[in-house]
Amino acid sequence: MTNNKQRIAIIGGGIMGVTLAYRLSQQDFAVTVYERGPSLGGLASYFDYDGIRIDRFYHTILSSDMSMQDLIEESGVADRLHFTETKQGFYDGGKLYPFNTPMDLMRFPPLNIIQRFRLGLQVIYAQFESDWQTIDQIPVEHWLLKVSGRGVYNKVWQPLLRAKFDTVSEDVPATYIWSRLKRMMGTRQGVTSKEMMCYLENGYYTLIEAMAAACEQRGVDFKLNTGVDEIVIENGAATAIQTSDGRTEPYDIFVSTLPSPVLAPLIPGAAQAFRKQLSSQAYLGVLCPLLILKRKLTPYYVLNITDSSIPFTAVVETTNLIDPQHVNNHHLVYLPKYLAPDNEMAQWPDDKVEAEWMRYLKQMFPDFDESWIEDFIVQRARYVEPIRPMGTLDQIPSIKTPVGNLYMGNTVMIYPSLGNGEAVTSFASRMIEQILQDVRG
Repeated sequence: MTNNKQRIAIIGGGIMGVTLAYRLSQQDFAVTVYERGPSLGGLASYFDYDGIRIDRFYHTILSSDMSMQDLIEESGVADRLHFTETKQGFYDGGKLYPFNTPMDLMRFPPLNIIQRFRLGLQVIYAQFESDWQTIDQIPVEHWLLKVSGRGVYNKVWQPLLRAKFDTVSEDVPATYIWSRLKRMMGTRQGVTSKEMMCYLENGYYTLIEAMAAACEQRGVDFKLNTGVDEIVIENGAATAIQTSDGRTEPYDIFVSTLPSPVLAPLIPGAAQAFRKQLSSQAYLGVLCPLLILKRKLTPYYVLNITDSSIPFTAVVETTNLIDPQHVNNHHLVYLPKYLAPDNEMAQWPDDKVEAEWMRYLKQMFPDFDESWIEDFIVQRARYVEPIRPMGTLDQIPSIKTPVGNLYMGNTVMIYPSLGNGEAVTSFASRMIEQILQDVRG
């Protein structure tokens, strides 16, 4: 596609960075990926435990995620993709309730019959709404009250919003709930409304590893444990990078996949307005303990929690999606808490997190026995999901930045899609289209 083999530096080795390297190397570019950490994957990375790889954070691939499934097929790991019927539930008032089928909704005890009908109507209403730019101007509470009503909002939506967005839940637009309802309904199959998801053995990293291997065969250079300290800008255009090991490397094209506030200090030669735009972008962080058990805790993949006194936002038992035989018959339970930038819980030491989390888990499950526990591992991440206040679409950066030769892509820019592997890999394709268009031009 190019007359000469142009050199591209990709900064960040998460799933977006590896997907970009995979696709750009197919177009005969000379690609180098810089990753500050010891391994690829970013939020989709893993840790070794009992001779197996376990995801640091939980991830799903929905049956409707065709971009991910195409990459899985193309990279040769489709034989390790498995489809599973999953279930979800609600914890309310000290009890667990199934929430999977229309009949579960019609029997849902925390709501009366009219409220159940209005909750179902909200889900249907979201499927027919397509003008997300208009929804972006509507507070999420107003949008939900219009169809669901106050009773459903107070009992279901408000606790879920607080769980997901912490103290900033009142500032988010309706697009966040709309996007989630649209995405999750894509997993429903048949008149029984069964929820189908799929997983890769050894997690997202199986795909990342396969794409990286194909990249290396095409000459891609992955530089691990090598951060980028500066993108050198001369006469308004990026010309080279300075690495954490003191080297300066020239490239023709630069692609950042870093969170916006992380990119901002790396481009001191860029216009102040652009740097301010990047640095002012706020993100939710996450505190996500993983409880490794000897036995199953619940029948649900996700157990939503309406009790605001419980510190974690949900009980996500991934081995109700993943066959336990693929993780040495361990049972994996993630207990996430999303954190606003000012939440002091981000500074809690691991032992305090464990004590507080276990206190409430035992409250939820009175029959829980500590002898079931194999391990309690606290995982953290500072930049997980961007906070997009209403009416700030003009603050979303463009793929082609104001700096010549510099492109960028991160989860800020996939809005209104959610920050998942499907949206990220799809956005990587849009980035490549822009780069190829400019190179050809």
